[in-house]
Amino acid sequence: MKGSAIGLVVVGSSLLAVTATSLTGNPAVSGKATSVANRTAPGSVPRKYERLFNAWGNECDALTPSILAAQLKQESGFNPRAKSPVGAMGIAQFMPGTWQNSGVDGNGDGKRDVWDPEDAIPSAAKYMCSVSKDVKDVPGDETRLALAGYNAGPGAVKKYRGIPPYKETENYVSTIMASAAKMGQTVGGKSDVAVEAVNYASAQIGKDYVWGGNGDTDGGFDCSGLTKAAYAQAGVTLPRVANAQYAHLKNDGAVVDKSDLTIGDLVFFSQKKRTGKASATDIDHVGIYLGRGHFLNAPRTGAKVRIEKVWWDTYMGAGRVYPKSANTKEA
Repeated sequence: MKGSAIGLVVVGSSLLAVTATSLTGNPAVSGKATSVANRTAPGSVPRKYERLFNAWGNECDALTPSILAAQLKQESGFNPRAKSPVGAMGIAQFMPGTWQNSGVDGNGDGKRDVWDPEDAIPSAAKYMCSVSKDVKDVPGDETRLALAGYNAGPGAVKKYRGIPPYKETENYVSTIMASAAKMGQTVGGKSDVAVEAVNYASAQIGKDYVWGGNGDTDGGFDCSGLTKAAYAQAGVTLPRVANAQYAHLKNDGAVVDKSDLTIGDLVFFSQKKRTGKASATDIDHVGIYLGRGHFLNAPRTGAKVRIEKVWWDTYMGAGRVYPKSANTKEA
């Protein structure tokens, strides 16, 4: 904000309809059904903040992870200790009064800390969405108007019925839009395997669990049959069983840390972990991560494909499927 005023992803109407009541407020499944999801392109933001931008950057229709990332790059250069000459603070450069009114406890530690990116990045996303809502009756592109309101204040946007004729604000908006175009990765086109897979899997919600099932011809899916079919829809062939899928991704160097989970990652589990130490060969279940602690899976005999909270008590790890993960051999 620099002296001015100053959250995983829409994946299709099928998923939205199923999760409207159970996952209200989850950025992974909120917003318009017609929206496309975005995430930051690999290497475009500091790795330690990638999860936050991707989780909170779809908080509303005016925002994407790449817009949020480009905005905070412009504000502070991703420096969480930045302080401007006029008193704007932290990675999102909140002024003290604005932080007092708009800062949130993003990580649930009981504090609203402007210097903590875990709080400041969600706060920036929510404030952007608040500004967007405030200027919704002003004609023009909602993202550009929200950025202008973030910089100059929503009152100025409403006064001028558009982006205010301030050189600083005009440059602010154009710089961020140009930067976001380089930093973003559109999720939803054929080039992005993750959301193609999620879109396919979400369309299977409500279908029966069938041991060894690979789809409609078998009457339903088992866990790895669902993940295999979902990524096959995106052009990637995975091994057939859960522990083989994990081993395949591990061999590809595509295992991801729990803190870096994002939409489309495969999450793996072992019931053996409940009673003792489990190894990768003990993995017996897999699902598709949807963001904010939820995943989509074919759970067990007698159940149907559904979305539920991640089973952290039996969680064994996760892997990210890239186009290069294509494997033409069955395991």
